[in-house]
Parts: sequence; C-alpha cells; structure tokens
Amino acid sequence: MKKRTLLIGMILGLVVSIFVTGSAFKTAAPTMFFNEVNVPYSFDKTVQMLQDRINKQEGWHVTGVIDQQKEILEHGGEDVGKVKIINFCNGKLSGEMLSRDKSKFMAVNMPLGIAVYEKSDGRVTIGLTNGYFMARLFSGRDEAVIMEQVIQDMEEILSFIHFRYTLF
Repeated sequence: MKKRTLLIGMILGLVVSIFVTGSAFKTAAPTMFFNEVNVPYSFDKTVQMLQDRINKQEGWHVTGVIDQQKEILEHGGEDVGKVKIINFCNGKLSGEMLSRDKSKFMAVNMPLGIAVYEKSDGRVTIGLTNGYFMARLFSGRDEAVIMEQVIQDMEEILSFIHFRYTLF
C-alpha cells in the first residue's frame, strides 16, 4: 500500500512539475527569444540610423532592407503599417561559423536581421532575436564563441538606445 501511494505521489508530482514548467516557459518564451525596444526617433530616422551604425561597425555591412509593408501589399495582404527589415552580415564571423560542417545549420540565421516597425499607437519599435539567450543555448560549443562576438557588436550598434541583451 505504501509503495502504491508513493508511486502515485511521484507520478502526480511529475505531472504537476511538467505542467508548471511548460506554463512558465510559454509565458516567458516571447521575451526569451525576442527583444522589443521602443525608440524615441521617427521610423525613417531609426531605419537610417541603424543602417549607418551597422555600416560603421567594423566588419559589418547592410546586405539589404526589405520594405515588408510594400511586400505584403503587393502580394495581396492587408496594410500592416510601416515595417522594414534590415539584413546585415559580418563576413569574417559568418565565415568562421560556416567553415565547419557541424555549424552550417546556422546559415538559417544569416544574414542577421533587425525589424523596425511602427505600432498602431505611433510608437517606433525595434525587434530582434535575443542573441544572449541564443548564445546560452549553444554554451560549450564553437557557435557560442562566435555568437558572443556578435552580441558585443550588436550592443555597440544599438548603444544609441542604451540597449543591452538580457536573459529575460
């Protein structure tokens, strides 16, 4: 009888802990994987400032800017307002990352991108992947070392808005 009660208690504890962990992860996931930062500048000024700062950061260059609003409208979607995606790359760091077969899967995240969008209330916001969290996911692997350098460079590029990556 005691073994059965203990077993039922352990199973219930496991189920509850899985549920609590899943709920906590679901709640925290949006801020773990992505960052949003409101900026005090106009939409166009923010896009231009980011392009200029990326191109001035050693080793980095803008590879293109996608006018997502225009793309959506031209292909049958509803007007989403001002949204641009700035794609950018560092050839040296990308080369290091992709030089090993075990790291080539990281090409899916290249080039890097920063979204600039205007919310319905007029606030201009920057959206980007949480590089700090991504680097922690790869802790102990070669990819994490390269990601750490990317994080430092990104924080320098975004220093005009006093941006720092955090885990949450």
